[in-house]
Amino acid sequence: MHIADPKVKWHVFALALLMLVLGAPPLSELATPWLRYDRELVEAGQVWRLVTCHLAHLNHWHMLMNVSGFVLCWFFFVDVLTRARLWLWLLVSTVLVGMAFYFFDTELQRYVGLSGILHGFLVLCLLLGWRSNPLLHTLVLAVVIGRLTWEQMPDYDVYYLRDVIAGRVHVNAHLYGSLVGALLGGSLCLATHLKKKRKNPALS
Repeated sequence: MHIADPKVKWHVFALALLMLVLGAPPLSELATPWLRYDRELVEAGQVWRLVTCHLAHLNHWHMLMNVSGFVLCWFFFVDVLTRARLWLWLLVSTVLVGMAFYFFDTELQRYVGLSGILHGFLVLCLLLGWRSNPLLHTLVLAVVIGRLTWEQMPDYDVYYLRDVIAGRVHVNAHLYGSLVGALLGGSLCLATHLKKKRKNPALS
């Protein structure tokens, strides 16, 4: 399989290691209160929480689930993921999803977890790699859209993982992250198409 950027794996592993360290006791007990999204403290000026909340977790199971998903996503999309795309996703999605919490989720008081922006990472990679396997990527995108729609239904059980992660699933984080991933993926695909078109005006 073609690897878009062989060095990106070290950046993936570094981010995974950072979350593992932050999520492991006793550091997690010290770090999480300073990293998590807390609406009252954000309003008091601690705006870094809009970004750092995505790197903290409820417990070690919550952390391991998300870190595993992150590494697997990289593994399956090594043909499209580069260092620039990885950091663009991380920087843009953490900021935009955190801002979405503050401006649109006014009832949300606290939040931690990678799963929101991880949904966006998957959507981004699916769009970037769509041309290589359009049928499979379209099917997976349809599953993601179906799951997001189901999560927004009023009877969806947000506590189905409570015994594992010691909390509820904040489904809006998945929605916001996926929308940001779609925005980034669409923008990058359009930029690539326009670049190719400039080099070869015959392309439609």
